Amino acid sequence: DHPTVFQHLPFALIGTTLEEDCQPMSWYSNLWISTEFQRVIATEDASLNSFLRPPRWIVVYRNQHIIFVSPYEANWLLGRLSLIDSPVTTLRLFLPRIKRIQSIFINTLSLTIPPSINVSNENDIYLVPLDRLVQLFLFNGTLYFDNIEEQTMFCQCLSLCPKIRNEIEEKAFQSHKIDIDG
Repeated sequence: DHPTVFQHLPFALIGTTLEEDCQPMSWYSNLWISTEFQRVIATEDASLNSFLRPPRWIVVYRNQHIIFVSPYEANWLLGRLSLIDSPVTTLRLFLPRIKRIQSIFINTLSLTIPPSINVSNENDIYLVPLDRLVQLFLFNGTLYFDNIEEQTMFCQCLSLCPKIRNEIEEKAFQSHKIDIDG
């Protein structure tokens, strides 16, 4: 643990209206932010509610810890990690899904740095599990979900119960008058 370098993910909510409601003990303990990332999003004497810089880069450290890093840190790590051949520590791009059919890149093995596509031992490959992803989605501005399971887990994370379609809405959906995304 390095409290001057890393903080648990709920620390990023300090200064927002979610700070009191975020239930810090409910978050996975292996989700982190760098203090540099926190510094980049910090504002003086202003609420962060209207603007919270969405994270674009994460580091998967030892295939166990997931850390949001600032663009500056990502740029620095890009040069360092591309020189080593360690499949258990990778830099990954994490895009929000703003279109229905869009990759978020976080688990695209050919796009990790270093690339995980040629890893000889499959145990060295780490895909960020869906239960971790849904907590990360709260920060990156994702608007669409890849599938019903992802949507359901996200709603459960927020303690939301989506309204079930009534008979008229279901018929409209089945006849394609309502798109799959709403």
